[in-house]
Amino acid sequence: MSYPITLISQQKADMNWRALFRGKRIRHERKADINGCCIKLMTDQVETVNTFDENFYHMSEKIRSHGRLLVFDDEDRDGFQVEYEPTSRSAFIWNCDYYGYIKSLALALAGDILEDIHRFYSLHGACLDYHGEGIALVGHSGSGKTTLSYGILRRDKARLISDDWFYVRFQGTEATAMSSEKEVYIRGGIEKDWADFEPLLKYARFNEKGRAVVNLKNFFGGAKIRQVTSLSCLVLLKRDFNDREVVREVTGEEMLELMVENNFYNPHLLMRSERKLELRRRFLKKLLKIVRPVVVNTTATPEETVDIILDVVSHPI
Repeated sequence: MSYPITLISQQKADMNWRALFRGKRIRHERKADINGCCIKLMTDQVETVNTFDENFYHMSEKIRSHGRLLVFDDEDRDGFQVEYEPTSRSAFIWNCDYYGYIKSLALALAGDILEDIHRFYSLHGACLDYHGEGIALVGHSGSGKTTLSYGILRRDKARLISDDWFYVRFQGTEATAMSSEKEVYIRGGIEKDWADFEPLLKYARFNEKGRAVVNLKNFFGGAKIRQVTSLSCLVLLKRDFNDREVVREVTGEEMLELMVENNFYNPHLLMRSERKLELRRRFLKKLLKIVRPVVVNTTATPEETVDIILDVVSHPI
């Protein structure tokens, strides 16, 4: 799922802006409130702006944007490309036919700003509150983050913070995790694992990629959705059928090494400089002194794996 992100100069960004203005291509503008950060979408794509509207909390048009997301097709460019100009925090997304990338890059743009200025940090993964315990699920694409997060949500006293991306801020001795999106961008087929979701997805408006923005609060009730939790466990998911070990509690140093080696399990990070790497390393090092790091192998059925994760959270090894 990784793709190249090219850093460009202010001069190159200015050329992009001029071309878009000359062509009168900026036809739709929306401002989203992403954890207090104002991210402005500019595009000529009706479907993109409508999905963005459903997906994110709205920001007042009177607020000046902190970062800009420009989404356009360009037949002179070869396929999907992302260019980022870090001074003006402008991300140009060209020839993208999957809204999931646009959404993730909006979150990454907010994350780039928030970690530099406000010391809010990003984790690409799911986050839930279970009986007052905050659980983070991270891992490579295909390891089961989304499926398992919705499996946990079905359980008593479980609440969803985020199914894909959340922000963390240290407050005293706690690591507070905060949600990032108003509505979730869910894939079709999840009802095959969790039949409870079939009524929710029956009338969802799916795009050609089999995804749709849905309102979980109206389906489950507001009590199942929360904005914040205090993290207590970081669960790294892997899927290795050659490894018979299902659960392994690791040290903070081991988890930090795994996260750094795998680019924090986040292919959408806009900036990967040495300064940013050190910033993220310090964040994780501090986080791993607060939360318990565990590796779970997701080779069992989804229901069995949910039981394993919740048992780990409730009964430390």
